[in-house]
Amino acid sequence: MLHKAHFAKLLANQEEGTQIRVFVINPGTPNAECGVSYCPPDAVEATDTALKFDLLTAYVDELSAPYLEDAEIDFVTDQLGSQTPR
Repeated sequence: MLHKAHFAKLLANQEEGTQIRVFVINPGTPNAECGVSYCPPDAVEATDTALKFDLLTAYVDELSAPYLEDAEIDFVTDQLGSQTPR
């Protein structure tokens, strides 16, 4: 699951053509962490998987892809009102 409208709103303020990248740091280890970042057009790799949605495209690198199957990206609003992916 991906909160497409939220990401589309964030992307509206970025360089034209910028999408998002979803990745895993230290995959397959107890220290594994998932991340989401902006992905400008020149950062897309030929080996990336492109997940196309109505409002955006999410790119996943080939090393992270197996670890993100069935993953969900959600947001938690903290007491100050800011949103953090979880």
